[in-house]
Amino acid sequence: MAVVDAHVHFGPCRVFGWNMTEEDIISSMDRDGVDASIVQPFPGTPDAVKTHDEIARLTEKHPGRIFGLANINPHQDEKFVYKELVRCIKELGFVAIKCHTIGHALMPTAKDADVLFETAKELKVPVMVHNAAFGMPFSSPALVIPRAKQYPDLPIVIAHTGACVLTPEAIIIAGEYDNLYLETSWVMTPDIKWAIDTVGADRVMLGSDSAENLAAEVAKYKVIDITEEQRRKCMGETAIKLFKLPIK
Repeated sequence: MAVVDAHVHFGPCRVFGWNMTEEDIISSMDRDGVDASIVQPFPGTPDAVKTHDEIARLTEKHPGRIFGLANINPHQDEKFVYKELVRCIKELGFVAIKCHTIGHALMPTAKDADVLFETAKELKVPVMVHNAAFGMPFSSPALVIPRAKQYPDLPIVIAHTGACVLTPEAIIIAGEYDNLYLETSWVMTPDIKWAIDTVGADRVMLGSDSAENLAAEVAKYKVIDITEEQRRKCMGETAIKLFKLPIK
């Protein structure tokens, strides 16, 4: 069974004051039995382009283990943002685009977010949206509904599945739209099972958000009362299929 961490940050962050290194990520993966991680810059990276380049080097250094996800503040020149997103997907081989609501003070419905969703649609990659109790009012899961309706063929990942307080809202909304997926970092264990029962294991996936949190998130899936097929999907197969990762 391939295990995939669908959401982990890398580098420094001016917003949260954190820093995640290559050693942090790789050592946690080795310790906790994770085969591959989808890595993105923190929203407060001092230089998104530079961090994207650093992640690309990680993908080359750790082939099949590290995959990139583009995360750039869209509150700047739209042509620059579009160009960087295209570069990440087409040249660096990244697998998705992030809409970071709290870190970029960004409503998913805002005009500045258009470039993220439009580019993802054009390049046929998913969008991951930060939806959690930390980040209100920008991060309400309900704010994803207009985008789910606008882009019915675009996979949208609800990162953190509301993070405990807003988890019921996230699960109910995902149950209404087939193009919504749930990444479950910071979610209570019983609610992960609720998510699986509601939307199916084909739309629920393991994520850590932080290498320091990986062990806890993996442990949740090991104790949940679900079938082995559901466990296999949520811990890896769903992410592999959604992000088209070249691993088995």
